[in-house]
Amino acid sequence: MVKRMSGQTVVVNLPSVSVTGIVLAGGASRRMGRNKALLPMGEASMIERAVQAIGKVSSRVIISTNDPKSYHFLGVECVLDIHAGKGPMAGLYAALGASNTPWNVVAACDMPFIHEQFLQGLLNLAITKDTVEAVIPVVQGRMHPLLAVYRREVMTSLERKLQAEQYRMVEWVEELKAVYVNEEQLEHMTGLDPRKVLFNMNTPDDYETARGISSS
Repeated sequence: MVKRMSGQTVVVNLPSVSVTGIVLAGGASRRMGRNKALLPMGEASMIERAVQAIGKVSSRVIISTNDPKSYHFLGVECVLDIHAGKGPMAGLYAALGASNTPWNVVAACDMPFIHEQFLQGLLNLAITKDTVEAVIPVVQGRMHPLLAVYRREVMTSLERKLQAEQYRMVEWVEELKAVYVNEEQLEHMTGLDPRKVLFNMNTPDDYETARGISSS
């Protein structure tokens, strides 16, 4: 499929038969005060938007969560954390353990503007790099490991970090053989505004900001 945006031609190879999609929905949403994944955004909930986008670039979608009953309405496979309460690294580890594909595209459930073209751009870059373990967006000098692509083999280093009780995801990612894609590259290869795509919600104010952007 070829789409044209912002004067650029963007190739979107959908669907893929060799990619697992992983949606991370295991957080406690303490700062939001309620389950972020179930908040409405337009005509769908946050988790629905994430599952729909990631499902367009993968042959199978997994939700990493410790509350699978909340997501039964989606009809999507849910995977429980093996290391419960240890943050997104634990959720990613559990989901990768359930994956059966070399490449896995990962998205957190609190990003309201996830888009399949952005995900496919990361995947297109990943599959051209034989020795790479991850493709990570970097915007405004900040890595975004929760909207990224990983080889299943990173489970080994993830397990080592979890067993050592080292839960800082950025420190783990820095040890991987990763490709870091900056803002200009992201916009060029996807035709999308990476700052918008990577916007995430942690507080009620963030949610209201996202709702305003969505309705504009």
